[in-house]
Amino acid sequence: MRRFAALFAVLALALAPAPASAQVRAPTVAPAKAHTVAFEFLAERQILFPITINGHRAEAWLDSGASATIVDAAFARQIGLPLGQTVTAQGVAGTVTGVRLSQAQVKIGDVGLPVRRVAVMDLSDVAAVVPRPVQVILGREAFQDAVVDIDFGSREISFTPRAEFRPPRQRPLRLRPSGALRSFPISIEGLKTEAILDLGNSGALLLDRDFAERQGLLRTRPTSTQLSVGADGARESLIASFDRVSVGGVRFDRVVGVATRGLATHAPANVGLEILSRFEVTIDFPGERLWLRPIPGAAERPFRKNRAGLSVAPAMDHIRVTHVAAGSPAQAAGWRVGDRIVAVNGQKADRTYAGSELSRWIYGPAGQTAELTLDDGSRRTLKLADYF
Repeated sequence: MRRFAALFAVLALALAPAPASAQVRAPTVAPAKAHTVAFEFLAERQILFPITINGHRAEAWLDSGASATIVDAAFARQIGLPLGQTVTAQGVAGTVTGVRLSQAQVKIGDVGLPVRRVAVMDLSDVAAVVPRPVQVILGREAFQDAVVDIDFGSREISFTPRAEFRPPRQRPLRLRPSGALRSFPISIEGLKTEAILDLGNSGALLLDRDFAERQGLLRTRPTSTQLSVGADGARESLIASFDRVSVGGVRFDRVVGVATRGLATHAPANVGLEILSRFEVTIDFPGERLWLRPIPGAAERPFRKNRAGLSVAPAMDHIRVTHVAAGSPAQAAGWRVGDRIVAVNGQKADRTYAGSELSRWIYGPAGQTAELTLDDGSRRTLKLADYF
């Protein structure tokens, strides 16, 4: 119900420059050999795979939109990661305080990345709306040391030394530095623009709202609201459907996009996993090249669309409504923030709800109904509809 990180505020984290005396100047060292690792595409929203950090096993969330590798504060305490100075970081649309610097050695299989600076911060807000604890967000540095190929068909990621890399025959897209991140060209409704390549964005498309309004992208289409969550807190954003979204030479229609104020990147757009997972993706950050090879049927596969209008946060024995979308069936039916749901269609809704098969009911077809049981024993029927 609640999109995992529609603002991805933690995922585009940028650290304020540390004083020269505190900066870590680890050299970039390419891996000595190619390495392939299987990944889990969790609920088709997160790329997860095993790593070790300072010799401790961990699960990493791969994120090309994070300008630093991030370690959850509770997990850092668990593995005894030493903490350094406190800094302020910049999320997608707000600042994050209380971030501590550290140094860590990350290994992917037998391939060790250079010892480098990492950010340690509280990821509990993000962890509350994803199926498993977030331990490590492996950021941009992983892409600096090798060419990264992500095969969503076989669920494998390959890290290849640039000296051994053989480019695909297809002509690459240009990757352009965008602050600490990388952007590439896309078009929306015929409007050409740059978009951040963001493997940590679980959605399809994120837009700077001021940019979208100036360009008239929101003028003629129905909009609603959505609660988005990240390390810099939760906020309400606009949501709409867009046609003629061209990425990697493929046109997509009925793309669900989120428009938020103050997008803290140089590019006014952000392309996430719901689009990128329709390609085999090869990323050469140092060479500023990107290959997107479409998976058969990529353009025809429908995008997830919330047709209920509820956002929720899982608790131990229920899920609590945290947002009711404007103009949605939930608003029309009188749902309120704070309502507590204990069952959906007779199935118990609790802390295991996020990312579960049960949580997918909101993406059902228009006209489908669901029976929701509240904690007082009452039952309400909600009919799904397209409201944006």
